[in-house]
Amino acid sequence: MKCIIEKNCFFLKSVFEVIDYPKDNIDEIGFWGRSNVGKSSLLNSLTKTKIAKTSKTPGRTKSLNFFEVPNKIRLVDFPGYGFARVSKKDKKVWSNVITNYLDSRRNLLCIFLLIDSRQGLMKIDLEAIDLLESFGNHFFVVFTKIDKVKFLELEILINNTEKFLKNITAADKKIFMTSCKNGNGILDLKKKVINIVG
Repeated sequence: MKCIIEKNCFFLKSVFEVIDYPKDNIDEIGFWGRSNVGKSSLLNSLTKTKIAKTSKTPGRTKSLNFFEVPNKIRLVDFPGYGFARVSKKDKKVWSNVITNYLDSRRNLLCIFLLIDSRQGLMKIDLEAIDLLESFGNHFFVVFTKIDKVKFLELEILINNTEKFLKNITAADKKIFMTSCKNGNGILDLKKKVINIVG
């Protein structure tokens, strides 16, 4: 089965203001998480391109970045959260753009919430989950960088996360474990994206 997002996805636009959202009704899937969690690397792995710029400097993404497979689907790269060096003014702008998008974007199918497997669910991740829950945004937890965590620690992480998600209505019970370094879990996640697109 041909993957429609592989090598067919291109950068559409960066959005800093609500008024600049794409105006059509193409379905969208969001990717969100803490700064430096690996969103750009994951998007590049999923699409087999280098559409998203990667950086070792946390907080580089300051806008909603839209990537599109023409007339099929858009992948939306959210600004990372939890980076202290961002100014209070910028944080407010990001918050307004993100909360409005999550609250009002009718063609948003779901969110993939990326969590660093080395740290697990932190307070700020729980705040993001609360926001998704409040807006009723269906989301999946995606653990990244699993190549840097021992197998037993991953098992404990999965078990604890599964227990937590049982009480979250908006959360999908499927948890993804990924590593962009060795490719583990990327195909599984890609299949889910294709399935969602339909």
